[in-house]
Amino acid sequence: MARYAKAQAYGAPPRRGSRIPTFVWLILLLIMLIAGLFVGHFVLRERMTFGAINGKTTISESDLDDVVATYTYEDEVYEITARDAISQASSLDAVKSADGSYLVPSTESIISAARTAILMRDVEEHGITVTDDELVAYAASTFGTDDIAALGVMYSMDEATVRDRLRESASIAKLRAQVAPAQAESTAPTPPVDPADGDPNAASADYANYILALAGAEWDAARGTWASYDGPYATALKEYDVRADSATYAAAQTAYNVAYQLSGAGMDASTATWTAYVNERLCKAKLAVSSLAS
Repeated sequence: MARYAKAQAYGAPPRRGSRIPTFVWLILLLIMLIAGLFVGHFVLRERMTFGAINGKTTISESDLDDVVATYTYEDEVYEITARDAISQASSLDAVKSADGSYLVPSTESIISAARTAILMRDVEEHGITVTDDELVAYAASTFGTDDIAALGVMYSMDEATVRDRLRESASIAKLRAQVAPAQAESTAPTPPVDPADGDPNAASADYANYILALAGAEWDAARGTWASYDGPYATALKEYDVRADSATYAAAQTAYNVAYQLSGAGMDASTATWTAYVNERLCKAKLAVSSLAS
């Protein structure tokens, strides 16, 4: 029989009204974007009965340690309790109603919890860590502020929870960089400088240098022409008179368009690799949830 181990629930509990806090949605959105807009790919088992919490929409203090879901991954079964889900996205006090009850975590937050936990296991297996300095820098680049305490106050989360969510997202970003690195051409090129006189057909050595820098090995410097005529730059510029010391702005702009498209193709390839990687792992998982709020 598979061994049970309590899983860290990396998802978001709902606010009152069964809604996930905006901050947590942003973190989950980042995770999904990092995963190549990955949506699901869990094999959902039939809903199962989980003790006293089954069928409830609100729970009391005594129900917080009841299991709301289990998921199986690599022959191990992991539990997620109501307390796990709530405390991973907010303080208990923040979601506690006036009568002392709590909304049970939504199905979507439980799925997010299991999904992220599986990816975080891969993070650990790859030896990935995120330092405090990296976490602060990630917060600044993602949310425009590195004030972790202020984010917690704004979204009714304690500072430790904010750090946990940010660390997960930053860790998964590092995982993607390892397993699906962006291709060299993924950096968007700088467009050519507009002609001073506004004439797109005026030729200059600067535009020639710009084109040849983008074309790289497609240009045969010894011969002063294209190395072959079936490459993306040679094909796109076949109607232009491109020389080692002379080319027009129009030709340079065409070369820029080619470089831009290639950068997009590189990013698409990276995204496809990452999506396949994530799907392969999550398709192995089976999730069973109690009758939760939608």
